[in-house]
This record gives sequence, C-alpha cells and structure tokens, in this order.
Amino acid sequence: MRVEEIMSTPVVFTQPTVKVTYLKDMFKRKNINAVPVIDDDGTISGIVSSSDLITCRDESLLVRDVLSPRVHIGVRHNRVKDAAKVMVKHGVHHLVIMDDGKVVGMLSSMDIIKVYAEE
Repeated sequence: MRVEEIMSTPVVFTQPTVKVTYLKDMFKRKNINAVPVIDDDGTISGIVSSSDLITCRDESLLVRDVLSPRVHIGVRHNRVKDAAKVMVKHGVHHLVIMDDGKVVGMLSSMDIIKVYAEE
C-alpha cells in the first residue's frame, strides 16, 4: 500500500502569525491534530500538533511561538510501511507529504492504524 492511498487531503495549513486560540478552535472544528506552518513565501517553517497546543497556556501566543521547526517529510509514492518506520525512528505522529516541492497531504499514525484495523 502507498502513502497516497491513505494520506489526508486537502491539507489544512496555518501561518506563523495566527493566534494559538484560533488554531485550537480550528483543530476542533476540522477534527485534525496537526498542520504545517507555511510562511508568506510558501516555505514550510514548521508544524504544530495538538500536543504543542495542549501544553500552551498563554492565549496571547502566536503559532510561531509554539511550532516545532523540525518537519518530517514523506513522499506520496512511498510504501506506508516505510513512512511508518520514519515516524517510529523520529518519534513523530505526522508526516507532511510532498510531491514536486509542494505539500500534497498529511499522514498521521492514526491513518496507518485505521488501515490495519480494517484488515
């Protein structure tokens, strides 16, 4: 099975200047647990996950204050098994899926669990 078969699309993004309170609300409304942070020039500056937001008690903070700058990338044509190995190796629950330099999807550990739970 390939990543593109189970990844989430379309990708929900955020910008570094968005308030954390807005992002918390967006996570609830869209039932998501992570978003890539995209700068004005279109580059990825980080990722924010629900665990980043849970630990954030200061409602005045912006996304840039809480994001994780290290983003782990996956490729849509890779095997799910290989993507899972990357996630385990780095201790992350989300991969940003890229194709030709563009974000095309998100893969979460829950996406992988769902596949194997349905077998």
